[in-house]
Amino acid sequence: MTQRPIGRGPLPAKEVVNLGDPLPTKQCVTALKPTAVPEENLPDWAQCAPKSAPNSVYNAGTDVTDVTDVTDGTDGTGKRLTIDAAQAHWHLDLLGRDERDVHIRAIPHKGKRGFAINGNFAMDLERFQDLNNQGYGLYLQPNIGGTLKDEVTLCTSLFWEYDDRPRSEQVELWQSTVGLQPTFQIDTGGKSIHNYLVLDTPMAPEPWTLLMERLQLAAPGCDKSCKGNNRMMRMAGARYIDREGKSRGRSQIINADGPRYSAEELDAVLPPLLVPSKPNRKKLRTGSASVRQIAEALDYIPRRVGGTGTYAMYRDVLWGLKAALADAGAAETLAIQLMEAHSPSSQCDWDVEQVARSGGEQIGAGTLFHYAKQHGWSRHAKR
Repeated sequence: MTQRPIGRGPLPAKEVVNLGDPLPTKQCVTALKPTAVPEENLPDWAQCAPKSAPNSVYNAGTDVTDVTDVTDGTDGTGKRLTIDAAQAHWHLDLLGRDERDVHIRAIPHKGKRGFAINGNFAMDLERFQDLNNQGYGLYLQPNIGGTLKDEVTLCTSLFWEYDDRPRSEQVELWQSTVGLQPTFQIDTGGKSIHNYLVLDTPMAPEPWTLLMERLQLAAPGCDKSCKGNNRMMRMAGARYIDREGKSRGRSQIINADGPRYSAEELDAVLPPLLVPSKPNRKKLRTGSASVRQIAEALDYIPRRVGGTGTYAMYRDVLWGLKAALADAGAAETLAIQLMEAHSPSSQCDWDVEQVARSGGEQIGAGTLFHYAKQHGWSRHAKR
């Protein structure tokens, strides 16, 4: 697994900037109109905020709590609290995101009344600093597209967190659980260390969702609600505000020396999904597609191109093909033959037979037809 340079790295200490100073990158797009959502209507994915203030924290290997009352927007001496804009921009760089199309959100702490406020990173960051001073937590969306689940088009990274153990313990917990070094981590200042596995090529939401489920199997005890392709995650550089309205310091990037990962690398390491045992399929299911219809559906899906981050999708297509043929009473060997004709192992950077026999019990025939329909297939289509 090759480590690759990621992001531009933090600015030297003398160049760390706060809002109010010129930002490190140009801001040149129209701001999104802010929208407000009542706190009680927020979905589970709206935040990764812990439920209460931390009882132990990680800071350069020591347990330290930096508590500052922010009810007046200052540090108690009259000095205004600020976002570390260099950290916030570095967060985007590590994710490979362009600030002009990144959604951010200000969310009151759980249990506090108020509205979630949406904005755009490039144009609204300074305004969100004021909201941070008013007691709002600040978040950003790692994945690409809109803020609704169905509007997300590409996923940049996998992420996970714990909130039931000291942060000093969480920093190296990946070594005994997931087994993949995080590309970077964020010390939120609350209960959690956020871990990111950044993809070398953004991937589609469907295979990403399966990888996220497998990641959570590899990280027992992690926060199961920290998922969803439109998930908002704490923004580096912003203040962590607890339920008492006090700042516990800035969320900050740590250990940003990990590699980026391909879908193939993640697929090789993460455990398979657990599926309940079920009776063997009948030789022929009522209403199942014919072998000819199955082959035609596969023909509508473009040939796989290796190195484009599509391995997980084509693996699922192959497993769906295997399931569809089993429903039609055909053997697994026919699925391998059809896929070899469609996307040959020798030309498409994969091993069709190995992939076909590596799993797929949780994938049904509908997966094949789902992808085929995206490319224009229907059961009554003629080519």
